[in-house]
Amino acid sequence: MRAIYAFIAVQLRIGAALSNAAEARFKAWARPRTDAVHTVTHVPDSDEARLRRYATAAFADDLVTTNAANLACRAARLLCNGEKSSGARIVKTGDVLTLARPPERRTLLPDDEEKRDAWISKRERLLAALRDETRHAPPLQVLYEDDAMAVVLKPAGVHAMSWRNTLKRRQLCLDDVLPLVLEPSRAADALPAPLPRHRLDARVAGPVACAKTRSAHVALGRAFEQNEVDKEYGALVVGAVASGTVDAPIDGLASTTVVTARGQTPCAVDGVLTDVALKPVTGRRHQLRRHCGETLGAPILGDDLYGGPRKSIGLFLYCRRLALAHPLAPGRLVSCEIDEPRRFGRHRVKAQKGWDWARDHGEL
Repeated sequence: MRAIYAFIAVQLRIGAALSNAAEARFKAWARPRTDAVHTVTHVPDSDEARLRRYATAAFADDLVTTNAANLACRAARLLCNGEKSSGARIVKTGDVLTLARPPERRTLLPDDEEKRDAWISKRERLLAALRDETRHAPPLQVLYEDDAMAVVLKPAGVHAMSWRNTLKRRQLCLDDVLPLVLEPSRAADALPAPLPRHRLDARVAGPVACAKTRSAHVALGRAFEQNEVDKEYGALVVGAVASGTVDAPIDGLASTTVVTARGQTPCAVDGVLTDVALKPVTGRRHQLRRHCGETLGAPILGDDLYGGPRKSIGLFLYCRRLALAHPLAPGRLVSCEIDEPRRFGRHRVKAQKGWDWARDHGEL
């Protein structure tokens, strides 16, 4: 019995040590944040005088897009002369703009010790699960990191970042554990927590570019906004597909995807599975899934939204490669590529065996 008590005591000490280390990492990332204040001295012409556009220039490190400025206005984070204002407001000479910088929830440790322990424990459990190769293949890992940015492999099954006013606001996401896997930046404009700069569907694994400094945050945001990032996806689609370019609008917006067929596998259930490489030229919501399912008539295997009710097998789509110019080092290319998830190969083998059996037993 004493041996059991001793073992439990050791495990408790290990758990306490891990929690203390995690708390230290969150505190190392946390930085004091002060409100930014700007006084309008010159009013530009036309639409540039609207608050949402003027603020993106006045607070370029915090508000990268006009949409971000509009959201700040609605949340009363961006004030004009101390008052909540619409993003369409016309600024005037002498107006004082104030941008509130609330504490980052990703590193804001609760004051109460019991709540703090639970807060840290949740993130440690998520990190352990994302690193578990038996549950996530490929698992979470850092593909590239320097003092300004990082590229992290996001496993399938977790959202890249939370989003207010959605169900994800109560779920832990990739951005919640980034302070535990990335080193704090030593730069003067270091962020209070590393931030993913683009989204990847929860069911899709692949590289995610993250900013560690404000300057990298702005530069990466503009690179994605201007389609200067090269991304390539791999997928298994249901049906025969030829290589080519898909030009089909999505929600009224021009959308283009380059499709490269890499091989086919016969399947007794789905007829034929085609291994394809997909390169989105534009970045619309669910673009690859909609182009495959709605335009090509060859939905991605497991896509219950645009192809069929086979969600239980998982979505056979992953981001294979991410390449972009380093935001703060002109001429340096950051390129990260991952291997195909093992389940793709297993499913092809299973489909081939099923087709062979059906053929040999005269069921085709």
